[in-house]
Amino acid sequence: MATKETSLRQCIDELSAKNTDYKFPEQAINQAESLKSLSSDLYSDNIRFIYEKNQIHVAYAILLNNVGEINSALNQLIQQPYMFLFLRNICRMTFLTQSIDTISIDRNLSHGLKNVNVNKEINSQWIIKRLELDIPDDMLEKLSKDTKAPEKLRFIKKAEMFFAAKYKPSIHNANGEVISGGIEKLREQDSVLFSFLPTKIFEYKFPVLINANFLTNVNREQIHTDSVWNQWLFDKISGEIFQWIKELVKNNKFHFQAYRLIPSKLNPENNILTKRFNDSFARCINHCNFIRNRKNQLLRVNEVIMDLTAMSKQSSFINITSMREYIIKNEETSSQYANDPFIDYDLNLNQIGVEKFTWDQCINMFKSDIFLKTHSIEENKRMIEYFYTKYSKIDTNDGMDIDIQQIPFLMDQNYRLQLIKDIYFPANTMGDNGTNDSEYIFVNKTIFAWLNEKAQKGIKQWLKGLGVDERTDLTYLHKTIIPNVASYITRENAIKTIKMLFILFQKNAITKKEFDQLKMLKLLTTCGTLVLAEQCFFCDQYKPRLQLEEYLKKKEDKFLSFDYVTSHNSRKENDDLTEWRRFFIGLGVQEDLHPVVLHRKLTSYEAARYEFCDEYLSTTSPDDTYEFAKFFWSDVVKNIKPEVLTQKIKVYWGHSDKRGAIEGTLLDDADYISWFVKNRKCIPTTVNTCELSNKIFIDSKDLKELCGKYMYFPSILLPQEKTSWHEIFNFKTELSIDDYFDLLQKIRYDEKNLKDNLDRVQMIYFHILKKIYYWSSDEREAAKARVKSLYLLTENEQWKLASDLYFYMEGNGANNNLNDAIPCLKLDYKNRNHPHLTKFLDLCNIKQIRMNDLKLADKKSSPAEQFRRKLIEISPFLKKWLKHLSVSSDIISSVDKKIQQENDFVESDSLELFYNQNFVQKTNVYFDSRNKQLYVARPWDSETTFINLPNKLCQLLNIHEFEDKLRFLLKGTIEEIKKHFTNNSIEIPTNNDIIILEPLSSSNVLKQPKPCATTPSDSNKSSPSNKNKETNTSKPEITPETAETPIANSKNQKNNNDTAMSLKQPYPVFPQHPQFTFYVPIQRMNVPTDPCGRTLPFVFSTSEDEEIDNIELMHASSITPSNGVLLENLSDGTGEFESFELNTGRIGEEMVYKYLLNEYRDHPNPVIIKWLNQNQETHLPYDISLTKNGKTHYIEVKSTCVNNQHIFPLSINQIETFLKLRENYFIYRVYIGEKTFIILDNIPWRLMQKQLACFLRILPRPSD
Repeated sequence: MATKETSLRQCIDELSAKNTDYKFPEQAINQAESLKSLSSDLYSDNIRFIYEKNQIHVAYAILLNNVGEINSALNQLIQQPYMFLFLRNICRMTFLTQSIDTISIDRNLSHGLKNVNVNKEINSQWIIKRLELDIPDDMLEKLSKDTKAPEKLRFIKKAEMFFAAKYKPSIHNANGEVISGGIEKLREQDSVLFSFLPTKIFEYKFPVLINANFLTNVNREQIHTDSVWNQWLFDKISGEIFQWIKELVKNNKFHFQAYRLIPSKLNPENNILTKRFNDSFARCINHCNFIRNRKNQLLRVNEVIMDLTAMSKQSSFINITSMREYIIKNEETSSQYANDPFIDYDLNLNQIGVEKFTWDQCINMFKSDIFLKTHSIEENKRMIEYFYTKYSKIDTNDGMDIDIQQIPFLMDQNYRLQLIKDIYFPANTMGDNGTNDSEYIFVNKTIFAWLNEKAQKGIKQWLKGLGVDERTDLTYLHKTIIPNVASYITRENAIKTIKMLFILFQKNAITKKEFDQLKMLKLLTTCGTLVLAEQCFFCDQYKPRLQLEEYLKKKEDKFLSFDYVTSHNSRKENDDLTEWRRFFIGLGVQEDLHPVVLHRKLTSYEAARYEFCDEYLSTTSPDDTYEFAKFFWSDVVKNIKPEVLTQKIKVYWGHSDKRGAIEGTLLDDADYISWFVKNRKCIPTTVNTCELSNKIFIDSKDLKELCGKYMYFPSILLPQEKTSWHEIFNFKTELSIDDYFDLLQKIRYDEKNLKDNLDRVQMIYFHILKKIYYWSSDEREAAKARVKSLYLLTENEQWKLASDLYFYMEGNGANNNLNDAIPCLKLDYKNRNHPHLTKFLDLCNIKQIRMNDLKLADKKSSPAEQFRRKLIEISPFLKKWLKHLSVSSDIISSVDKKIQQENDFVESDSLELFYNQNFVQKTNVYFDSRNKQLYVARPWDSETTFINLPNKLCQLLNIHEFEDKLRFLLKGTIEEIKKHFTNNSIEIPTNNDIIILEPLSSSNVLKQPKPCATTPSDSNKSSPSNKNKETNTSKPEITPETAETPIANSKNQKNNNDTAMSLKQPYPVFPQHPQFTFYVPIQRMNVPTDPCGRTLPFVFSTSEDEEIDNIELMHASSITPSNGVLLENLSDGTGEFESFELNTGRIGEEMVYKYLLNEYRDHPNPVIIKWLNQNQETHLPYDISLTKNGKTHYIEVKSTCVNNQHIFPLSINQIETFLKLRENYFIYRVYIGEKTFIILDNIPWRLMQKQLACFLRILPRPSD
């Protein structure tokens, strides 16, 4: 060592003298010498030159800057000195730090150990195993090709490997047994691979330190897993460890401690080195004979058995051959056990799967024939002595981990081994002599005689203390029956055992304590099966209070057999029967119904899986068995307090040591009985079935009358006063939406009783009408879903889908004629007039028909001028009366307009209503709200007319609840009216209150004849269009979509109408049947003349006998510029010819309408053609609609009397409409004089194709 007092150069010179090849850089020497100028402390602590003159060839001088880290590293080395175990030539190492520590390694030649000493004290001891492995040729070849392998490995023939097992000196107890020390398995944190010096590779957990020439990276932190060399080394490790264990186990110093070195499989297995080791381990553990048996033979894993009972050591009473034979015979698979396979239990061997012989196997072996055929009485004596020695001493560790009560070791009279609890000492006084034919089990006579010897007194007392005693019935009960209560009874001993117990009961030898212990005893049933006593019921022969057998004998096998009584010799009829009942009740047999509390706790997973645990639902339950259910609930409701059954459910939750799991929490509004009746069909009903409680209605007279036999009512009687039973069952008190529909459906299916149910159906409707107003939105949605499949009764008493039904809103009774035409809903008077009827009809999608939906056919109609005058006469009184009643001034001011201007009044001989060509009814009053026409039957003031006339007048005048007052005004004289007004303080009108308005137009309601009933005198007339059709003289001929407004009143303003188009049809659409003849008479018109007296072109008109069959269709392409009229010749639509142009448009529309009717007369499918302006101008952007096959075409008619006039105006509304409807919009250009049409379709496309053109015209400003 170089110090301040010595020269580094001197050291170098000495080294150079001995090693001529040694060269030390001059510059380094000079720098090192210059360090002497440093302080002595720094020099001595941080700079060291260590060398050994005779051994060291190189000296290192290192400047250490971090003193703390260096000291920490040195301390770690001192604490783990075994890190230097595998250095070849170093035997001592001294660390000169603040304290001087010396680590030395020496070999203990006497024990073959290597000691690691720190400061001359043993720090640890290690067993070192050096292996020299032959490298096979194939590995040498692989190494020669491995470019990553070091050069030194390519030419070696052998490889070294070292194992180091940790060892501690053994510590023995007083018996010389090792209690600690010896070979120790390496801790996982100490398991590190060595490549002569330790590496930082800790992931491979071996029980020993392993040193080999492993190939690692430069910093020794990772091993090369892809190296064939490393893979070969890992493949060898397992086999060599087992070979070393094999050597150590034969050494008596280490013996079974060597098993501690058995390695385990490595993880993770996706590492190739781990896989190579694990594959090798699997091979070696099955083929290496490293386990030493009691005869010092080395055996494989599958050849040995670890005896946990130590019975294999007891050769004085155990036959080892029989023991081995028993084990082999009871193995599930074939075995290869050695002739002497038994060894002591070892934890390390257990971990690698060595077979075990347990006490359970031993107990079964003691009972087996294999063992008993070689087990003699003398051997049984030695067995008894052995167990007496092991178990008789108190407070000593006998090494037995099983209760003596579980071991059958006492030989009985049949030479079989029995448990203590099953065997008795022979008792001659009881007549039990212990012979082979005895039904009870006694100690073998020879064994019993041996136990009675004085020398064995201690053993006999020990056996008595364990429970072996002389047999009596009472001792037999306590010792044999009660401990085996659940399994003791068999069909063979059932009668005899119960007979013995009954005798003990009669002697008062059985108390409540014994009865409680016998609850699990099985008893014989009437069907000959064995059932637990507490699950049995008395059969009817026992005369119990509640005789259940009659109801359940075919379903339940739980009725106690009466053979117990009939087989008893001293039977005394009724007295004895009472005793038998008392006895069996003590055992738990039930004679009536009572609550049973089960204390088992169900986990949430069990509860979810079971829904309701079968254990909680006895099969003797009122579930879908009507007769028993009725009997059951009648008794339960009468005799059991409901509060007992409605105890709240307690749930346990949270951590096991917390309050929620220990005490639990009661659930509000939750009990098992309520769950049961709501989820199991168990309540008997009046229809002889069992149903859920929430499907059953309370026993109510009104509900029964409504529902009849079609809904469920309980067949059990509940107490009159309200009790908890009412809350438990919670029967329904009213019908739900679904109930009403279900009830109707059930009545529908009961066809035989339809007549009896007609009133019930009306009652159901009435209840729905009462409640429908109060239904919530959810209830309405539920009802809408149900009515989709709802069938209701028609007037013809047939069931029809609700959406296919109609209902006539105007009548108060059934209308057979209408029902013949269409299916009409059957309603009685009360339901027809219910205020919520409309809501019900809307809900059921029933089509509502009113009078205006019917077609009117009148006879000999004329203006009802007298009626109108009467209305004008009373109108001042009417207005004063309305004012007196505080009716709105707007309504009052409109009375005169509605009577004198807005409405027409017509008087007819007959008014008949039709629907779909079918006669419905005659009427006395008809108000056409569309055309504002009120029809009355002659005479208008007749009593029959006045039945409905006031009501229709109220509708017309928009006044409510004024019918009686109107009747009085119309019927009474002026004097009577004035008198009534005076008496009721109503102001009497004066002449100033009389208002006469100018009519808006002349009343020409009859100039355009209406379709009317054909009179007998007209029945023979026919037009050419219907000459081949038969005329029905009893019914009028109906024209589709006809109206009564005359042509003279039509104001045709469509050419300059800019009103926005509406796609909605202005009137209800009714299906038409074009197969019958259409006949529409029209007023003749005079030929118009211009102001100069010139006759204008002919205006098309038709007569009653003219057929529209000579119309010519002309294609637009035939029009040329030569036959067109210039734009400036167009009329501006104003001036003296305005009325003529309006008539022209009207005539053109009629021509197109009649042409279309004729065109589609024979069409196979219904075609609906509507002339929208037939009654009055609608101001729509089209004049006619045609619906065919579900598709509607819209037709605008442009008419002219000028043959070559091909220019016509369009309104903005019409332009917007044909742009929107496109191919569904048509323009018919009608040339009236020539009876010629041009049909223009798809106007936008024709404009783009330049087949049509649009013009704008600047009109002169109208003069003031």
